Formats: sequence, structure tokens, C-alpha cells
Amino acid sequence: MTLSDASCAKGAGLDRGFGNMLQQAAISSELVAELAADHASERLAPLEKTLLARWPVENYASVLRDPVQALGDARADYEFFLEGAQRVLDELGQFDIAALIELRFPVGGVQFGWHRFELSDLFLGQMWLAQAPMLEWLAAHAPRLESLAARARPYALAQSALWLERDGAQSRARAIDSGQLYPYLQRLFAGAFNLVGASALQPSKLLSAGMEPLLLAGGASRLGQADASVGQAFGMLEIDVRQATLTQLRSAAGLLYEKHLLEAQHYVLLSHGQYFVECVVAGVDDANDTKARDWIDVFEQVLAGLWMRGDLGTSIQAVLALLKQADSAAA
Repeated sequence: MTLSDASCAKGAGLDRGFGNMLQQAAISSELVAELAADHASERLAPLEKTLLARWPVENYASVLRDPVQALGDARADYEFFLEGAQRVLDELGQFDIAALIELRFPVGGVQFGWHRFELSDLFLGQMWLAQAPMLEWLAAHAPRLESLAARARPYALAQSALWLERDGAQSRARAIDSGQLYPYLQRLFAGAFNLVGASALQPSKLLSAGMEPLLLAGGASRLGQADASVGQAFGMLEIDVRQATLTQLRSAAGLLYEKHLLEAQHYVLLSHGQYFVECVVAGVDDANDTKARDWIDVFEQVLAGLWMRGDLGTSIQAVLALLKQADSAAA
């Protein structure tokens, strides 16, 4: 397994597209400029501090300085994580009688996919019956899951660092010297948090189904303790629902759900936007879909498709109302 297929930050230095993506994740333009500059390898860059504030990693600097040694040192903790993660997946799987939900527990946390998809009220209702108790279970056991995942982070980062060295002879020190720390960290954390763990993602699915640590860490920092509405929160994240990528929409949904600004069902639907795009846009390759889309238009077409079937589309109507609220707040 390598990261070369999964990378979405290719090119030299801080490329424009990646910079825009991070700015939309609520990282200020001043921080973007600072992170594009070289840093002494012995101190942490501001973005690293932001990431580690959200996901602490024991001995972070030494892990990246010598990932081969770190991989060996952390192997026992990683094996402990794998055993615990599989037990978690087994617990969650008991809620999925119809085997609709694809369950994964990479080091970044539990992730959901759908084994199949139908555009119908019946399917969406069945999916929700399975996923609702899963989300309740995860919320009830959040401290345990965080403790479990934290033990595996040094191993996962060491593994991701070795993939990057093998793919492009890139290390943290060389990334700093070449002014490429920004994209290096994006690939490092995305690989560690999505591609390492129990039933982890394949690299080809990273864009369509993976978590984006930089967007989540930057967005959480921006939202902080703010008392905001859904529409205001999208504005604070600088994510335009009429021009957002799958990754941006999924990250925003996760952050707003975390802040209790989104109902669980709306979070699930928004975080699986790729399935709805495939219903209404011909020829979409979900594994490589980085196009910014008008999500109000996407879900309006989805709703129209449901109405043509004679379905009500109540859950989709609720998502549309939420997106329009965000759009109005940005106007």
C-alpha cells in the first residue's frame, strides 16, 4: 500500500489549490503564509501544533525523525489497538441487521461507508435505522475510543512517514528544507489516520471516503467555543455550499455534528455526498472527485428523483433546508 495514488497535494511548495482548501478550513491567510516558509526542524510549525492540539501524539518529533525505530517501538501498542478496534467494529456490526453499513476503524477514528445505495425513502430509512444506534454507541464510548486510537498514532505516523519516504524520498526535515512542509503534513496525517488500522481505507478511496485531518483541525480551531447557528458556522469555516468539494462538505458536516449544530441524520447524509452525486451526475468517478459542486443543486435533483418515484424525501428536504440556511447566511 502506498500514498502515491491517494495524494491530493502534489506539486512543489504550497500550491494554490491546497492553500485555498486550507483557508476554507479556517486557517488564516497569515498562517498560510507562515507555514509556506521554512522552519527549523527542531521546533513545531504552527500547523503541527494545531494538529497535535486536536490529536496528541506521544514523542511526535522523534517518531518523524526516525520512523523505522518508532515503528518497532510502537508495534505492541498498535497490536493492542487492532484488537480493541476489531471489538468495537463487532459491537457496531450488531446494529446492522441488513449489512448496509461498511465499518472501518483506522487510527483517525471510526468511519462509515455504505455497501450499496438506492435512491428511495425505504433505503434511506433502513440505513438510518442501522446507523442511528451506532452513533449513539460511539458517543457513549467516546473517551474509551480516543484512548484506544491515541495508543496507535505513533505507529500510524511512522508508517505513513515511511510510505512518503519510499514514494518520493520525502521526510519532514527535507520537506522543511524545500518549503514543502504544508503538503507533506497533509499527506502524512491523511495516510496515518485513514490508511492504517482495522478495515482501513484503500488509498484509491481516500478522496471519496477519507477524513481530512488538516481541514478538521483548522475548522475546529476556528469554531472553538463560538455560539453559532448552522449558517453562521458554515460561514466561519468559509465553506460555500454552492461551491464545495466532497471533502469540504464531509469535513464541515463532521465539525458541525461535533458542535451539536447538526442532527445525526443530517450529518450522515451530508457526509455521504458522493452517493448522491453519482445519482444525478453522469460519469462521476467517486474515487477521484475533487470538483467543487453546488450541493443545493445536487440535493434538489436528488429530491426531484425521489418525488418521481412517489417518495416524500423528508430527510433530503431537511438537508436542503439546512444548506439553504447556510447559503442565505453567506449572502
